[in-house]
Amino acid sequence: MPPEREIQTLKQLCFQYLLRNHEKIPGKKVAQIYEISDIREEFIGMAKRKNLVDDHFFNIFGDIFIISNLFHSNSGFNNNINNNNSFNSGSENDDSMDLDTASSTTTGSTISSNISNDNNTINNIEKEIDINNDITSNINNINNNNNNNLIINNNNNNLINNSLPTIPRKISNHTNIDLSNIQSIDLSGLLRITDLSVHLISGYKHLKHLNLSFCTGISADFIKHLNKSIPLESLNLYFTNINDTTLQTITTTFPGLKRLLIGGCNLITETGIKSLLKMTSLTHLDVSHCRKLTNSAMKLISFPTLIYLNCSWCFDLQSGDGCYSKIAKNCPKLQTLHIASSAIGEAQLIKILSEAKRLTTLDISHCTNAISTLDSKVFKYLGNIQNLLIAGCQFKEPIIRKILDSSPNLKELDLSHQDSLTWSLIESILKDDALIKRLKVLNFSFSKFDKFEPDQLSKIDSLTVFLPSL
Repeated sequence: MPPEREIQTLKQLCFQYLLRNHEKIPGKKVAQIYEISDIREEFIGMAKRKNLVDDHFFNIFGDIFIISNLFHSNSGFNNNINNNNSFNSGSENDDSMDLDTASSTTTGSTISSNISNDNNTINNIEKEIDINNDITSNINNINNNNNNNLIINNNNNNLINNSLPTIPRKISNHTNIDLSNIQSIDLSGLLRITDLSVHLISGYKHLKHLNLSFCTGISADFIKHLNKSIPLESLNLYFTNINDTTLQTITTTFPGLKRLLIGGCNLITETGIKSLLKMTSLTHLDVSHCRKLTNSAMKLISFPTLIYLNCSWCFDLQSGDGCYSKIAKNCPKLQTLHIASSAIGEAQLIKILSEAKRLTTLDISHCTNAISTLDSKVFKYLGNIQNLLIAGCQFKEPIIRKILDSSPNLKELDLSHQDSLTWSLIESILKDDALIKRLKVLNFSFSKFDKFEPDQLSKIDSLTVFLPSL
């Protein structure tokens, strides 16, 4: 059998064996999943697709989900931040935390000479497996390997006990990872895990970043199962079942938290927002899609260190009473503001921009009345804006042209979900040497053009373009 076929067969047998016998594997002898990155990643993907990961499964294989984070340069927070606007990657202050999946606009094609294809091939797997060993002995090694692997809890029959889980320093003799220093854990999308699994990660004493987004099985009291002494800085609870009491507990347990994502948590009210004011180190806050938040709740947001705020798609908010400009005034270091679908008007936007003097990223997507005339005073406040999201605003072409002319530092522009754009607009951009030199990303996803010539755009090496639906 050719080596590649042998490797693929080995992988499939490993998957089938582990998934079929996961309850019978003693002592978590799953070293080869750690050792072979290709198997590790595919195993995680398969387990998620089959929705196998409940508390018992996590007690056995949770190590793999945790360890896999160490093999990615960006944590789950970074993945979520740019799901917001996949093209928005240039802001230095946002690249660690940006989560606004609802304004995700880039799911189409992309052209860029800087993009390389990652097909997750197994080109280097020969270095990780001895392909001369027969398949059976390799599979048996899974069950018989005596290396020291990551053990979250030595007692598989008792997920929660009075002592914290013990964490050995190394996965195995072949993996040079110091487990005692793990700082980031991403459990996002594991719908079936509960507070029992949360308890299992409390042994990581240096944990700084925890992503529990879309973990709808955890309770509002999950925070009580975390080790209070861990130096937690980032917590992603996007679309979970937390409530105001949860936020109060988070505030008292981790008062030094810097990044908190609670978008889509529809039990959060003004009471919960008020409790957050005790967090004097908070730099990133996401309250998007929180249906119960009102203007009075938003007016409470006042953090001297806040640089990122997402309050998009909060439909109970009314733009007329100046709650956004009050936020801008009370958060003097604010650099990124997402207020998509806020129905904000031109007068309110002018007040925001005049107050937020450090603002470099602005999202006013689907705010059709934000700029209505060519003589608007909004244009004079665009000098510092580097990333501008105006998806679905349906601005007329002259207004778009003036935005480009009034934004000398603009690097990324989202023009997705526009109903009527012309190729002449693109031609004017291509002819502006100064604009092309500084512009890095253009997003036209789901926009309609009279015509579109992608070949013309592909000639610009420094520009990434998200194509419309042609």
